[in-house]
Amino acid sequence: MSSSTKVILVRHGASRSTEIQMVAGHQGCRGLSVEGVLQAECLSRRWLLEPPFDQHHPFGGAYSSTMRRSVETALIAISPMGISLDGSSCGLCEIHPGVTDGMSWREVADKFGDFDIFSNPESPIAPGAESWNQMRERAINFIESLILRHRGQTVLIFTHQGVIDVTLEVWLGRSQPRPASFSQNTGLTTWSVEISELGKLHPVLNSFNDTSHLVLY
Repeated sequence: MSSSTKVILVRHGASRSTEIQMVAGHQGCRGLSVEGVLQAECLSRRWLLEPPFDQHHPFGGAYSSTMRRSVETALIAISPMGISLDGSSCGLCEIHPGVTDGMSWREVADKFGDFDIFSNPESPIAPGAESWNQMRERAINFIESLILRHRGQTVLIFTHQGVIDVTLEVWLGRSQPRPASFSQNTGLTTWSVEISELGKLHPVLNSFNDTSHLVLY
C-alpha cells in the first residue's frame, strides 16, 4: 500500500436543472438529464475497463454530496463495479443558494442583480445563502477528513464545480478565489496526497478535467 492517498473528484453529469435554467440547491435540483445519465454510463464503462484503484491504492470509499444530480452520477458510475456509496454529505455540496433555490436564473438576475461571487468572497448572493469563503471552509474540511480516514487508499468523491475549484484554490495556494478552467460534466480531477507524521497534507495535482471516457458516448 502506498503512503499517499489517491483522491478522485468527479463532477456530476449534466443536470435537468441546467436545462431548464433553474437554481439547483436541495429544492431546485431535478437530478440528471438524459445527457447526464449517458455521461455517467460512459464513466462506468471506463472504470470497468480501467478500475480507478489498484494494489498500491486499494479502494477506500465512495462519497457524494446530498444533491440528487451528484448521487445519481455516483450510483450509475460505481454500481457496476460492485461498489456502493459509503455516504452522502452536505460537506460536498455546491454553494448553498439560500432563498434563490428553485428560482429561475432570470428571476435571480432580476432580483439580486449581476453578483460576482469571486470578487465578493465574504458576501452571500442572497439571504440564507453561503458566501464563497463559507463554502470553501466547509468543503475543504470535509474532504481533508476523508483523506485522513483513508490513508494509502483511493477515495472517489462525487461533487460539484465549486468544490473542485476549492481544492485548486486551497491546495495550489491561490491568494484570491477565482473560477478554475471549466470542469466538464463527469470530468475527473485526481490528486495524490502525502500525509506527514504530524498529519499535514501535501497534495499534488495529477490531472484536471479528464473526460476521455466521453469518447464512449
